[in-house]
Amino acid sequence: MRSVSVGLSAALKPVGMFAFLLVAVSLVPSEEAYYRTEHLLHRVGPLGSASQHLRSVPATASSLVFEPFQRRFVEVEGIEIDLGQAVNPTPNVKQAQFLSEALGEHRSYSVYLPPEYESSGKRYPVLYMLHGMSQDNAWWTQVARVDRIATAMIASGRIAPLIIVMPNGNRVERDVSTTSLYDDHCDTGLDAVARALKSVGDRLLALRIYKISCEGDFGAYIAREVVEEVDMKYRTSNERYVGGFSVGGRGALQLALGSDGVFDGAFGLSGNYDYLRTGLREGDITSDKDLRLFLAAGDKDQRGVYGGLSTFLFHRDLEREGFDHLYCTYDGTHNEVAWVLAIPHALEYLVGTGTRTANGPEGLDGCGAAAAAGGQAR
Repeated sequence: MRSVSVGLSAALKPVGMFAFLLVAVSLVPSEEAYYRTEHLLHRVGPLGSASQHLRSVPATASSLVFEPFQRRFVEVEGIEIDLGQAVNPTPNVKQAQFLSEALGEHRSYSVYLPPEYESSGKRYPVLYMLHGMSQDNAWWTQVARVDRIATAMIASGRIAPLIIVMPNGNRVERDVSTTSLYDDHCDTGLDAVARALKSVGDRLLALRIYKISCEGDFGAYIAREVVEEVDMKYRTSNERYVGGFSVGGRGALQLALGSDGVFDGAFGLSGNYDYLRTGLREGDITSDKDLRLFLAAGDKDQRGVYGGLSTFLFHRDLEREGFDHLYCTYDGTHNEVAWVLAIPHALEYLVGTGTRTANGPEGLDGCGAAAAAGGQAR
């Protein structure tokens, strides 16, 4: 019996040492040092993803502890915003719906038209904005005030007049617990944490917020049907962008990099980009490297594998592959504080009026006014 125990102990020793090494790597304090190590781990099966999950645990706990103490009042583009108070959209925002063949039902969306739209006769670039989990398309105007921000930036001449389209990304429009991943039947996969939460959430109504929906061809719905609908109804140019936060940020980058030239650029706020990182490593993503890509997250932003860590790692991968992009961080956790601060810089990076430089439009110094707003460019 003693020999069996000794043999088992000897067999388990390498496993214990390996587990210790994996945990040690996951807790490397420097983001840059962790990136270099994690990049090597991805060559050994799922070890890179495992280390990222481990590294996300204390960061998520820290983010949740800090979140109640965040400021709830911010000023953006001269607009004072109480993030705890929803507001009605301005008259520039219209509500519309159409019959989606991909989803087999009528779907609604909101559309922002620039103040000059009715009188100008011009055609305008379009930005499609995708919401995150447990929200719907009303978040953009009721909480983030994107209609007010866009109007102020157009008036100041910092961005070109544009149309903003905000589709509802929930499989059941009135149920915010059925958020899609903005792809076709979750073809881009669910990480291990999301799979576990979905499994539990599907069984317990109390955890409805975690019921990620894998039903419906949302990739085709956004990149083909909504685009065709908007092009038919409004005076659009051939310039298109897509952006979003959290799950919507993940969806926006997936659609921009995987829709064969439909979009000219994208912004992603606090997304999870593991699927795209795998595509870059394996050569499956062959998109135009001149796409305008803007990435941002809060400086205390982590919710599972969504947030600051994945955003930073994706930024470094894009840098390594030579993609034109800008990466910024802002004061905040995985919520609207950092996202609202980032929106003006995302808009300016994509449709700014200044002469374009390596960091976007001239006058957009890194993250523009991010230093004053608690942000940092890299």
